[in-house]
Order: sequence, then structure tokens, then C-alpha cells
Amino acid sequence: MKLVDSHTGGEPTRVIIDGGPDLGAGSLVERTRLFAEKFDHVRTSVILEPRGSDAMVGALLCQPTDPRCVAGVIYFNNTGYLGMCGHGTIGVAVTLAYLGRIDIGTHFIETSVGVVQADLIGPNEVRIENVASYCYKSGVVVEVDGLGKISGSIAWGGNWFFLVDQTPLELKFENISLLIAAAQQIQSALNENG
Repeated sequence: MKLVDSHTGGEPTRVIIDGGPDLGAGSLVERTRLFAEKFDHVRTSVILEPRGSDAMVGALLCQPTDPRCVAGVIYFNNTGYLGMCGHGTIGVAVTLAYLGRIDIGTHFIETSVGVVQADLIGPNEVRIENVASYCYKSGVVVEVDGLGKISGSIAWGGNWFFLVDQTPLELKFENISLLIAAAQQIQSALNENG
């Protein structure tokens, strides 16, 4: 397997450029499902310790189904699969340029949630236009053990997000593990409440 690592403002992306699993020629949604069902060991070996880290995002380059696109990509991380990743798309565009597959200009990249525009401005400068984002529901209140009532909005931007109105803990380095635990508790509470 051939890999290229990049970082976008310190956010790492590891791109599988060759030797990834054969996922056929279906839609990227179908290929992502096949990747998860039959080749998840590839995701874990590429992204997890000792070769990776919890912060790393992986990107498997695929043949696109949309003829406008220079590449298709399946994104994944330490917990599973992503519909879209902003810093990952920047990393993919820079990687494609590094490999000589694209030049300065506008390019389209197919993801499992739609086509994303990547403008390669320079060898290490990319501007992206994501799939359309929207607020699905605001004013959502969820009861979380140990944190109380947490309110926020459910939003879509290639993945689902819960944007809290006010953080239950101060945003500082010393609280990283507590903030991660709080985010997981909030996610579990949201999943339980549908």
C-alpha cells in the first residue's frame, strides 16, 4: 500500500494513493459500506497507533463515478467513516498536486455525500467549497448524566454535528480528556433520544 501524509494547519491526513482494497465500481456510498463491512482492518491499520493517531483522518482515493471529478475519496478516522472532511479535502488536493495529477485551478472531488470543489491556488494553498450545509434543528435540549441539560443545534455539513450553545467545561488544554468524554456523553444521549 502506498500512502502520502499531509497536514492542514496541523491536522493530519493520510491518503492511500495505491494498493487499497478493491471496492468495485459502485457509488461511493456503496463502496464506503463495502470498505466498512469487509476491509475495516485496512482503516484501523492505516489510522490507529502505532502508525497513526486519534487526530489523523484517512482518505482512500477511488475512481469517481462523476466524470467531472479528478478523484473519488472515502474518508475515515479512528472511530469509523466520514461523509466529508474539510481539512482532509485540502490534504487530498495538495497530495494530488504533489503527485502531478492536478495543476493550479478548480477541481472537483467526489465524496460519499456529494461533489466538493477544490481550488488549488498554489502548491500548498487550497480553498474548498463543501456540500451544502444547513441547520436541521435548533433549540434541542438533551439531559446528560453528570452534565445536566445541554442545549444546541443539530447541523449538517457533510457529517452530522451537534453544536452546543454553551460548553459544559472550559475550553483549555487541561480539559481535553474531560471535553472528549463530555462530547461522547452528549452523543450517546442524543442517540438514545433519537
